[in-house]
Amino acid sequence: MNRVARPVPRHVFRHVFRQSVTRRSVLRTPWRAVRALPVLAVLATVVTLSGWWGGGALAADLKVQRETLPNGLTLQVVQRQALPIVSVQLAVLAGTRNDPEGAAGTAALTAALLNEGTATRSSTEIAEAVEFVGASLGAGAQADYATISFSGLQRNLDMGMDLLADISLRPAFRQDDVERLRKETIAGIISDEDQPGSVAAKAFDRELFGSHPYAQPAAGTVDSVEPLGPEALAAFHKRHYVPDGAVISFVGDVSFKDARKLVLRHFGKWSGRQPPAASPPVAVAPAKVRVVTIDRPVTQANVIMGHLGIRRTDADFYPLQVMNYILGGGTLTSRLGDSVREKQGLAYSVYSSFDSLRDPGSFTVNFQTKNASANQAIASTLVEIRRIREQPVAEQELADAKNYLTGSFPLRLDTNGKTAGLLTFSAMYGLGENYFTDYPQAIQAVTAADVQRVARQYLHPDAMLWVVVANQKEAAIAAP
Repeated sequence: MNRVARPVPRHVFRHVFRQSVTRRSVLRTPWRAVRALPVLAVLATVVTLSGWWGGGALAADLKVQRETLPNGLTLQVVQRQALPIVSVQLAVLAGTRNDPEGAAGTAALTAALLNEGTATRSSTEIAEAVEFVGASLGAGAQADYATISFSGLQRNLDMGMDLLADISLRPAFRQDDVERLRKETIAGIISDEDQPGSVAAKAFDRELFGSHPYAQPAAGTVDSVEPLGPEALAAFHKRHYVPDGAVISFVGDVSFKDARKLVLRHFGKWSGRQPPAASPPVAVAPAKVRVVTIDRPVTQANVIMGHLGIRRTDADFYPLQVMNYILGGGTLTSRLGDSVREKQGLAYSVYSSFDSLRDPGSFTVNFQTKNASANQAIASTLVEIRRIREQPVAEQELADAKNYLTGSFPLRLDTNGKTAGLLTFSAMYGLGENYFTDYPQAIQAVTAADVQRVARQYLHPDAMLWVVVANQKEAAIAAP
């Protein structure tokens, strides 16, 4: 689960992409991304409105060219010539799971400081260079890897690659910048304690994942961030920002040949291997329902119910996507939405999700409700979980879920930036060269029997963790 707060549906393709964009990303990013000037924003709007993606063209039309370079860096290119715009994303195995023991927040703060200055450029010089050409530049860390991204006009690509390489390979970690962003991060962590959703999310991760790195908040804690200085961040960068296992993705008006030349020019001398990966402690699934109550003077109870989920590479990922959409991933059209929100009026938003990562993530149901109705909402949620386990789904439900998931898949590819991000995602999780055709085909192949099978195998209503942040006197949570 993603760590800062699990918000209500967070983006247009939430139902098909929540496995990677979750609370485990740093949602409240302390780093400063340089915004594109209006010219680039206008071009991007024209791209979308003109239907340059092909007005419903299938993901199968996507031609991905790949090569692993001698230093271990994997190059991926999708050429699109409709407009002279290119998006580039570099990903390294430097996610929050790589935080040193006792130093949660290191990966996030390291990424935050990349565009705050290099050995030869100040943060102001970086910002002015990007702004002058109407481009964008930013960095961030999520659970399993960190990303650094550039987007701009094709004629400025060489300059953009120079900046991308400079901030990725040669960050300065100046004392003043570290101190400023560390204070901002700590202020955000303290502020999160006043947000019931954030309190619930952090407690859920901590209780569910135990000693596994996924238990730690992405931004860290006050105690873990306070000691972080330039030396610790530089050491983390040296250890994990290496080409071994890294991926760089280009999408837009650039050929594979030209992209390769640019990468060799700017990253060809980059070297280093990832340190041996120690196996993290295995999170232990609850054997029975475990209830964690946190008392706060609030009128709305924030509830997270769930248990361990699956890895992103699990063979049952696709039937679980369909099952989850029917259960609660479809928000208003789902069973939970129909029962808890529409028929009973207990919550404005209720949804379920599988957070599937390199190691098993979580399955969760999230909702807010009046303190006095928390027990009723919990009971109704359990009814729907048991029903989808025990009764086959209707053919129309199944068809609607599959059609939505496959029909919305192109929305994940309708801009260069989204496509670059998905290219990176598929490579970092080892989803294979045919991912863009495999996804819709695998979804369409799911049967009603598959849905019931995975519901029975992966949903455990009698062995869940409940976290309830509420006015506990009013909520009076009834443990089973």
